[in-house]
Amino acid sequence: MKNSSILGITLLLLFLGNSCARNKEASIYMYDDFKTVHPDFKLNSKAVADGKLLEAFKCEEKVADVENSIPLSWTNVPEGTKSLAIVMYHYPHKDDKSEINSYLLLWGIKPSVSEIPYKMANNPNWYMGSNKDGTAISYTSPCSRGPGKHRYTIALFALSETPKSLPESNALDVDLNTFMKAISDDIVIDRTTLTFLDSNL
Repeated sequence: MKNSSILGITLLLLFLGNSCARNKEASIYMYDDFKTVHPDFKLNSKAVADGKLLEAFKCEEKVADVENSIPLSWTNVPEGTKSLAIVMYHYPHKDDKSEINSYLLLWGIKPSVSEIPYKMANNPNWYMGSNKDGTAISYTSPCSRGPGKHRYTIALFALSETPKSLPESNALDVDLNTFMKAISDDIVIDRTTLTFLDSNL
């Protein structure tokens, strides 16, 4: 009887542990649910006007599998920020959020940095992950082929530290899942986003 009770408690603890792990895993991927804490922490781009991506920044030419990156700037980084990170993502099927593509992965950006000029995302002062297809360390420019409006989001994270699980170098094996697991809730001070449309009519 005593052994049965111990076994029951052990199984319950395992279940609760697995349940908590699943809940934490799920929370990592709730990309669109984060609310900006500091309203003056803002992300902008000269490539976006009236909520739409300008034609000049679509379907950038690939040279050795590398594309020119979108220009970005931001203001009012929250106090206490030790590192910045950026991800750009898109749901290829707007009514299905189980599939998601990433177009830019950057981390280890110093909080004193306030912009990334056009073409300059791959910079020795911070680190870059893989492109959308996982074939190169590069940005991927939006090049929507299907009809209708395609929504893209760029998220800028203010972090209390550089994510420990990410390498201190550019890395082809850092994809969206690896990146977002590293940006854990306990190091996020704030997040701000820029959303834009790429339309095919």
